[in-house]
Amino acid sequence: MSFLPLFPLLSSHDLPTRLDSSVTLITSLPLDNSSSDDADTPYAVKRLVNGLGSSNEASRQGFAVALAELLARLPPKKADEVLPLILSTSTPTAGSDSREERDLLFARLFGLHAVLRSGVVTRPSTTNGETFKEVVLALLALAGKKSWMRESAYWVMIEGVRSLLELDGAAAPAWRDDITAWIIQRLLNDSREKARGWGPEKVALILTLQSNGVEADYTSVLAPEFPSGNILSRSSLVTLAKALKGTSVDENAAAGPSKAPKMGSNAVKTSKGGAPTPGAAPHFVWTEIFDLYFPNSSRNAPKDDLSQGRAKWSEVWRILVDQSLFAPPSLPLKATGFALLTLAIQRLPPTEIPALFGEGVMRTFNNHLRKSADGEKTLNRVAEKLAASLPPFLTANPSISFPLLEALVAPPHGSHQFDHRTVEKVVAKLDLKGVRSWVKYLKDFIIGEEQTVDEGEAIPDLAADEKIVTAQRLWAFDQLLHVAKVGGLEKDDEILAGLLEFFAVLGWFEVRKSGKGARSYVPTPAFTETLQIASRSRFFSILTALPLDTWLPRALGLLDNLAADSKNFTPIEDTEDDIITARKEVKTMYKKLAGDDDRKKTARSLVEGVLLLSYDEGEDSSEALEAIKDCVTVLFPDIFPKPEDEDEEMDDEEGDEPEPATVLIDLVLELLHRPSAFVKGVAQTVFTGFAGELGEQGLELILEQIRPEEVDVAEEEGEGAPVVNGGHDHAHDHEEPEASTSNGKASKKRKAPAPESEDSEEDSDGDDDDSEESDAEVDEAFRNELLAALQANGVANEFDAAESESEDGSEEELLDDDQMMALDDKLADIFRLQGGGNKGKKAERMDDLHYRLRVVDLLELLGKQRTANPLLTLIVLPLFSIVRRSTPLEKELTQKSLKLLRQIVSRKDVPAPASPDSTLEALAELHAVSQIVDSADFATLCSQTSVFLVKSALASPAADKSTSAAISKLFGDSFDAYLSKKNAKTRVQPALTIEFAKRSPACAWGMLEQVVSLANGDGAANAFRRMQAFDVAQALFTSQASLKTPESKAKILSAVPSYRDAILKVLSTSVSDPSTTFDAARLKELVKLALAAVRITIGASSSAEAQKLWKGKEFAPVLDGLKSSERFKGAVGVQNLLKQLLVVLGGEKEKKAEAGEKKKKRKVEEPEVEVEVEEEEMAVDESPKKKKKKDKKKDKKA
Repeated sequence: MSFLPLFPLLSSHDLPTRLDSSVTLITSLPLDNSSSDDADTPYAVKRLVNGLGSSNEASRQGFAVALAELLARLPPKKADEVLPLILSTSTPTAGSDSREERDLLFARLFGLHAVLRSGVVTRPSTTNGETFKEVVLALLALAGKKSWMRESAYWVMIEGVRSLLELDGAAAPAWRDDITAWIIQRLLNDSREKARGWGPEKVALILTLQSNGVEADYTSVLAPEFPSGNILSRSSLVTLAKALKGTSVDENAAAGPSKAPKMGSNAVKTSKGGAPTPGAAPHFVWTEIFDLYFPNSSRNAPKDDLSQGRAKWSEVWRILVDQSLFAPPSLPLKATGFALLTLAIQRLPPTEIPALFGEGVMRTFNNHLRKSADGEKTLNRVAEKLAASLPPFLTANPSISFPLLEALVAPPHGSHQFDHRTVEKVVAKLDLKGVRSWVKYLKDFIIGEEQTVDEGEAIPDLAADEKIVTAQRLWAFDQLLHVAKVGGLEKDDEILAGLLEFFAVLGWFEVRKSGKGARSYVPTPAFTETLQIASRSRFFSILTALPLDTWLPRALGLLDNLAADSKNFTPIEDTEDDIITARKEVKTMYKKLAGDDDRKKTARSLVEGVLLLSYDEGEDSSEALEAIKDCVTVLFPDIFPKPEDEDEEMDDEEGDEPEPATVLIDLVLELLHRPSAFVKGVAQTVFTGFAGELGEQGLELILEQIRPEEVDVAEEEGEGAPVVNGGHDHAHDHEEPEASTSNGKASKKRKAPAPESEDSEEDSDGDDDDSEESDAEVDEAFRNELLAALQANGVANEFDAAESESEDGSEEELLDDDQMMALDDKLADIFRLQGGGNKGKKAERMDDLHYRLRVVDLLELLGKQRTANPLLTLIVLPLFSIVRRSTPLEKELTQKSLKLLRQIVSRKDVPAPASPDSTLEALAELHAVSQIVDSADFATLCSQTSVFLVKSALASPAADKSTSAAISKLFGDSFDAYLSKKNAKTRVQPALTIEFAKRSPACAWGMLEQVVSLANGDGAANAFRRMQAFDVAQALFTSQASLKTPESKAKILSAVPSYRDAILKVLSTSVSDPSTTFDAARLKELVKLALAAVRITIGASSSAEAQKLWKGKEFAPVLDGLKSSERFKGAVGVQNLLKQLLVVLGGEKEKKAEAGEKKKKRKVEEPEVEVEVEEEEMAVDESPKKKKKKDKKKDKKA
């Protein structure tokens, strides 16, 4: 078998392929045969040596591996011939360009490495070490040729030296000690090497010699740079740092130019912008250093004890890396530092990792994790890669998470401004012990240490650092909150209860005398009001993140106990007596709600939430406390019976007593005005618990909060707009709802911008100022302030006098110039102070928007219930109004409402209200609104909503035939209003009616007669509208046929005559009347509809019955008229479809029979010669084969 095909495989980029090819090549050579006839082995050696110079990235690796394995198996004489071959073939010639020179240099490097790896130069059988010397000198010369070759050449050289020194016993050659002494003399003590100074390569060589127990006078070798004789001693670290960076440490080098590279091989290559090139690794000398301090195998363990006199690892890292690489402003050095940091994390024991993050590391790490305003910083990706490597490491070593976290954020080198994403990732890897330590650290950080000032020392100015301390404490607050909120973090109830107690003490109380537990929370310096408010906020935020049914009573008990312990704690703010009394009354009622009943549990959660709010709001919570008493009394009349006189008084004042759920909803809405996640959580919990008791009254109270301003349909659509449903517009049955007395919602409505026509824009422009003035609200506070200022200057009195004189008819007295100047200055000041009014109004609008979002969240809970709530039918229309008429400021509200509306209308289980009346009213209002929906984007949503309401109304137990009739009449009237108006604004028709016809065929069939009448031309505005009527009629036929019941078939057959007459009327009129607006395209569509209807009729009965009902003979004159019509004689598509219709109905067969008889008569009367002539003329263009076949047929006939 030839081995020649194996050489190309050695250049494969696939590692297994290269290895397999090498093994196959070596085994195929006759290495055991020492005869001179072997020509394969010399050829293979020569081919492998020549392949080292290939520019293919994988060739050098493949050929070098195969060459090293081949040399190891060759006899000594043949192996000695390879080194001269390598040196001769890798020597550049005079005419070589730079690229060829580079390839040859790499060929020599890989060839020498193969010789050393094969072990031929270190065999015990060799009599001297001259061959080894030759290899070392060749590598030394190679290192001096190019600076970028120096590191690789020295690495190969040191690997060869290490392999020689690691030989033991009989495997070691006799000349090893002589060669070792020669290496020290030539590579270290030689004057030429002394002149070059110290670099990382020489440091690596020294460490290799010392770690392998080579004895030498290292004091003289390392002098004068390292006089201690130990290159890793504490006194040598500063000089060693310079050597590792590649800078010359020779004191005499300043006298002349140094041959050492300025940046050294340890420098990271950079691009034009200064960014380090990807994949740049630190110098291999760092691996030697790591092996000395943290050996990872027996091979790396030093043979001699070199720890004596060696500096500690912390000192080595601080001086060689933290101060040397991260302190200078050099980006390449910093990139090297990051690479070393990544390597150290992989090599060092976990307990040593936090010590790596020193001052320089932390400063650079934190700075480059941030992105500047100009974009990401140069080392941003390097820093992010390092940060991304920390979580996997901490997953395997969770006990290191807290020490590392402390190193990132705690003094002396950490900062609380460190990248929060990295901090959160590290926190997520904490174990339970680490979480406890982290929480304790944060608490101590917030409390601070009590400062003692010695005599003679200046007292620190704490007020000057108040902003800094406040910012740091707020950061610690957020970290504690993060611990409570993050889900995957391991924590127990003790930690959570401790956090609540911590924030409760700091937010509401002052410790009288410090002690253990909660009494130890005495902050130094004392908390400001901002921090106290922040503490309360974090208290409620933590409570929101926990299960409310479990933690609400515990939190309330915590605050009650702290308030009752007056010996150790004093409230920060005094509580009014009426609030204390109200709390006691509520707590008395709260105790009576004990039990496992779900209603009582939910009510207890509401009471607990309100009581907790009373601690935060103080006097402002009086209304909520009173409301909760009324609410609980109404919800549980058996526990809290009302006095009879109170019931009579309520009936006299308010008439009907509100539903219990309505009283609850009123309280929930009042609570939701607070922009608090805690209140929102309590409100949603209570709403979910009592959702089954919610009635239309309570739901209407909710909908009032989100329903946009009602706009008159006729006003938007213009004068003379048709009114749906017999002149009764359900959209305006109710008056504008008044504001709720409990929630304080403004009674004024948000006006949606009504679209204006082009003609009205010019008229409206001139009245903009007047309308703005008339609609503007008068700010009474501003008015009083302005009047007071005018009176202070005496100007207002003059105005009053002037006004009284004008009333008496006397002449008006004008102000002089001085008075006018004084008035102008004062008014300027007042109006300048009033300039923030618009900002305040915008803030009010945002608050109202967020309030409406929270209310929509309540409705979303109602829509997510497993069983469809009958009240869902009353929700869809307000949601549709929000989606249709929201402003850009309300984008979030629109998206949330749209999502909820789609979720409701797409439910598989349709709600079944007790009575269909309210659903029918909502459906009528939707149709009224649909008349002014001028965007086709809402067509699908409007259609789905209407179908949902239809199904809900029909699912009601009280629904009957009158319900279906009312629904079909409503859709018919709405469609009639659309067709009868040429310039109708709505863009949801006819999709709205077609969707109803498809989704509810039984109910929609009742409007067929009205639709066919519209298609017949009775009221439709034009041909386009009449075609839409035909589309709806066809949808009705198709959906009715899908029922496949005897009743549906009977309905179809009974409706065919009127539908046929309407279609036939349009076709006949279009042929006979040239002024008709039905063109060929519309007629084609109409005939398609007729053809489909005929097939539906056949499916419902039979072909004979369909022919009888459709009267195909009446369509035949239409076809003749189309052919003879100047307008439609070219409409081939219409004619072909009409022919198909006649074929289906049987009329075309009679015509074809008559035509066949006429043709036979004509053939009998005409002579045969003429027939043959015609056939010959027709066959002129035919092929000879076809003509031959026809001739044969003629012969047979003859």
